[in-house]
Amino acid sequence: MSQRSRPSTDASNLVTASDAERQLEGRAELITAAVRPHEELEALLSGRRWRRELLKRPALVPALVAQAAALKEALERIHRRAATEAWEASTSVWREARELSERRERLTVLARRRLESLAVAPPDLPLEEALTRLDAGVRQSANWELTPGEVLAFETDARWHPGRRLMRGLIPHPKRRFSAVPYFVPVGLGVLGALVMADTPPSLQDVAPALFMIVTFGLMATIVGSVLWPLFRSLLWPLLGSGQVRITSERLLWKPAFGAPQAVRLGTIPDGGISVDGFTLDLRVKGDRQVHARTVLDAVEVAALLELHRQPPLRGAARRGVRLERVAILAATLEEAGQEARKGHCVLHPGGVSFIPEQQGPQALQAITGKSTSLEAFHADGVLEALRWLPRAEFDACVARVVKATGGTSWDARAARHVPETSASKEVRIKSGGSVLRGQWVWAQAAAVEAVLRDWSSGARFPRLRGPFRYREK
Repeated sequence: MSQRSRPSTDASNLVTASDAERQLEGRAELITAAVRPHEELEALLSGRRWRRELLKRPALVPALVAQAAALKEALERIHRRAATEAWEASTSVWREARELSERRERLTVLARRRLESLAVAPPDLPLEEALTRLDAGVRQSANWELTPGEVLAFETDARWHPGRRLMRGLIPHPKRRFSAVPYFVPVGLGVLGALVMADTPPSLQDVAPALFMIVTFGLMATIVGSVLWPLFRSLLWPLLGSGQVRITSERLLWKPAFGAPQAVRLGTIPDGGISVDGFTLDLRVKGDRQVHARTVLDAVEVAALLELHRQPPLRGAARRGVRLERVAILAATLEEAGQEARKGHCVLHPGGVSFIPEQQGPQALQAITGKSTSLEAFHADGVLEALRWLPRAEFDACVARVVKATGGTSWDARAARHVPETSASKEVRIKSGGSVLRGQWVWAQAAAVEAVLRDWSSGARFPRLRGPFRYREK
């Protein structure tokens, strides 16, 4: 019966190291020369400051990628000949080739993981492509300034609210419960209990020093962990979590207090690419790049604005650079006959007034985009303000959908009646039938409110000299 041919292991067929290197025609030297760059790159990407170190060595990745084709061919050739010619495992070129292949596999996994921290990429990228993208991503800095044709749609500066951060830093994380009793206290008490229950229990004089140390260190650790650490964390919170957020017609920009700005293009953000930690208020966005904005006080509202500006009908609407005038969005209270007063926001516009109850932001967002959202409850005023980038007809249609989805109320301008207040009042009171809507305005909204109410009725007069809502008797 014929037998399957196997590589011969006779001494006459074994290849020495010098023979192998001579037969490989320079490939052994290529393998030897590639070992050190791969070692250095693996050590660099394994470190905590890998971005900074990679920036310091701009030629490392290009040089490695330039030799990729020749190196792959050499490794394949060596592996093939080692298998067919039964090379000894101790042959230097064969050992270096095996070690280099294993290192390249580890480096591929490491490069993909580092690339995932910068941008969304396919999970099966080869080593050289992953390194090329990684090197380019590290060296591509986001421009904080707006480019020609780019329009600023929203901006916030968390550094102006240290008091709110101070209070939030004192609140423990609900998912990270801190034990007030250090772990070594029950352990120590257990040891003492075992000694006491032994056949020959120790005397109180022998146990007293250990018991004193356990109680003393336990109390000290409890004070430090439960009192001093929250205070220390709250003092650092305003500084470490500060930064600025910008939403433009094209990009999301994040500028931390320390470090380079980050940016992601709105058109590259997929469904589910925006997430918010409800406690830490960290905002994470995935697109052509990945942005991690830490401790954004209005993180949920910013996430809602991103959802609006990345998809229709608001996608690209801000490029016109024009927002609707004669529109005012006010904090309001609706009083209806026989019902409890409801708080929320009202939209004053030439066609009438609409009331949206409080904490209806997710419903308003879904009504506009047509997609469900996982964002927790928030007020809808920011969503309504963003609609001002739309033309008048689209704005009115979106507001109508929001009112229907949130259980709000709309009054036509012909059915609504403005009740003038004193000149010192900052309240707009509107009646329709037996219902009363009270809206609170600020000085920046005075001109818009006045213009809308004048559109409603030519009989309403609002002198400009002593306040926008001064009422004059005729």
